[in-house]
Amino acid sequence: MAQYTVITGDFIGSRKYENFNKILKDKLRKIEYPENMLTPFSLSRGDEIQAIFQGKLNFPAFIRQVRYIFRPMEIRFGIGFGKINDINDIKNISDSWTLNGPAFHYARESLELLENSKKFKTSFMSNNQIDEAINTILFLIDTIQANWTEAQWEAIYYYEKLGTYKKAAEVLNIASQNVGKRCNAARWREIDYAEKSIINLVENFIL
Repeated sequence: MAQYTVITGDFIGSRKYENFNKILKDKLRKIEYPENMLTPFSLSRGDEIQAIFQGKLNFPAFIRQVRYIFRPMEIRFGIGFGKINDINDIKNISDSWTLNGPAFHYARESLELLENSKKFKTSFMSNNQIDEAINTILFLIDTIQANWTEAQWEAIYYYEKLGTYKKAAEVLNIASQNVGKRCNAARWREIDYAEKSIINLVENFIL
């Protein structure tokens, strides 16, 4: 049976933002989804969003993009990987919140583990022994990213999106060497390596 990645996000302190729903809708339009996206993020439970992807997903990089787009808002993310129950036509899902199955249960349980956190964090669950190792890496990634400045978030977002320091610098209207300095200060190489290590663990021990 096919497996899916479910990402459920919970906004921290959403009540302090005026016109929260409008801000949310505007920012959701900016997210770039991979081809295996089945349902984009939709809002439910007041301040939670959820999306479904077919098969595996480079979720650390995807979540990093979402975090940047939603700044200064902070989001806790629970990720579940597993099966979905009772799907007749996977290509025509209109509302992820009406579905259920292990992938949703894992995402919910992961998110509940973070409910007392006042800072953004990420948790993954697939009911596999390797989950602990994956969550250890996610914790380290979150710890480093929590100290990023707005300039560092910007530099990494555009460098990864455009592929070179020069192209990122043109968008940011700064010197290309300054893009490099910001990425280095943010420990981008270490983050990139850690994110890829998570995907390797998923591919080698879960799929």
